[in-house]
Amino acid sequence: MIKKPNVIEKWQKRNKYGRPGIPLSATKIAIHYTGKPDVDGDKTVSYFNNVVANGYKIGNRYIFASSHYVIGLGGEIYQLIPTDEICYATNSANSYAIAIEVATTGSDNHYTDATYKSMVHLCAWLCSYKNLNCKKDIITHTDVVGKKYKLCPIYMVKNPDKMQQFKIDCDNLKQGKITVNDIINCTSLNYNKKISDNAKSDSDNSTGSKNQGSGEQYATSQK
Repeated sequence: MIKKPNVIEKWQKRNKYGRPGIPLSATKIAIHYTGKPDVDGDKTVSYFNNVVANGYKIGNRYIFASSHYVIGLGGEIYQLIPTDEICYATNSANSYAIAIEVATTGSDNHYTDATYKSMVHLCAWLCSYKNLNCKKDIITHTDVVGKKYKLCPIYMVKNPDKMQQFKIDCDNLKQGKITVNDIINCTSLNYNKKISDNAKSDSDNSTGSKNQGSGEQYATSQK
């Protein structure tokens, strides 16, 4: 089984706005984004745990919102709610999905290398831990609510080929075909160059190390 990533525990107190304590039997993992770029993970954690959880109104309505995990720009992984309890993140999928809120960067809301590695590591581990299929059971918020309601996470929704590559990366890590160090951020601007460099490095490796297989896998998936 894949090693669990480092997780910073920031447990949300029991409350009706974010952590109602309702049991969850997870069959999906839902990826989200914060709504705007360059909002780091600790700020999102504070918003959920110290603002929403205490009762926060916009107009005359209270906000009901939370997430099981939050991933920051530096790759930090925070856990706010146990994975056997529901959170309020994915609308009708709240009853069956583990939610991961992910920080983005740039005008297109892509991911930093550190963030992407943590996304892959966490999702691959959760799929192993919960006996889920990386290629079928990792979804976007938009998969649940539709594009007319919300584009979330916006980068992956606008670039479905990148979402597909993300699932492949998760599956490869889960199956041991690659290591965390082998993960290449498919949302980075120089992704193709990194793939080419990685494949060249592997082909030049006369010892036939384990990285050779992962390089070939990346080259294949890129095609």
